[in-house]
Amino acid sequence: MIDYLNALLQFWVDSHWVVALTMAVVVNIAVYVCTAWLLSRLIMLIVEHHSAGELIDNRLLKKGQAKLEATNGITACIIFAVCSLVSRELFSTLWPLSVVDFILQVACFTIFYESYSYFVHRLLHTKRFKKVHRVHHQSVRVTPWSAYSVHPVEALFIGLSAPLFMMIFPLSLGMALVLHVSGMMFTILLHSNFEYTGRNMLIKFVLAYPCYHSTHHINGNVNFGFVNKWWDTIFKTLKVSSTHDP
Repeated sequence: MIDYLNALLQFWVDSHWVVALTMAVVVNIAVYVCTAWLLSRLIMLIVEHHSAGELIDNRLLKKGQAKLEATNGITACIIFAVCSLVSRELFSTLWPLSVVDFILQVACFTIFYESYSYFVHRLLHTKRFKKVHRVHHQSVRVTPWSAYSVHPVEALFIGLSAPLFMMIFPLSLGMALVLHVSGMMFTILLHSNFEYTGRNMLIKFVLAYPCYHSTHHINGNVNFGFVNKWWDTIFKTLKVSSTHDP
């Protein structure tokens, strides 16, 4: 499996940019559509059977919201794919060279992205970018499909995060792929509009994040963070929305 992935990554690096772009588009759209669809179905089953969770916001979706979110999300995936061609020119190695290298890459990118996403998110809420970010905030009652329902400019901000990081810190191509895919899946989870009511503490911790982010969509200028609350705490933009918050 690893040998096949390595060969695929090397093929992507060596191929013509049109082939590389096509491959990147397919991967991004597949991750977005499959994750959003599966999560939506799972939440629907849980809520319908009243088993271990409920919707945070149970208002009806706006007319045409589902179609708009899917269209915007696929457009964003294409922009992510274009940005990945920049990463193709900047990566250091295919994979980390050691365990220490792996830990450093993950830790440094996590710190960078948490800071980058917070301050870019704050920037998007300023007057200059209000119209841009309004596209995403059309989804007040969010769904997994809302995750990447963004303006192309905002999609560009998101897609350039890895290339910008690679300009200041070595990042292997495999780790860039893993971090990007896991980041997409987590962002879709953030917009799941689902609150877990079961007793499993680990699941409860992970599924507290949708409450945290739904509060941002409902209230506006609060909870700008991605995974961690440190910048929200420092700049007093934190709003605790539930006893299940992480």
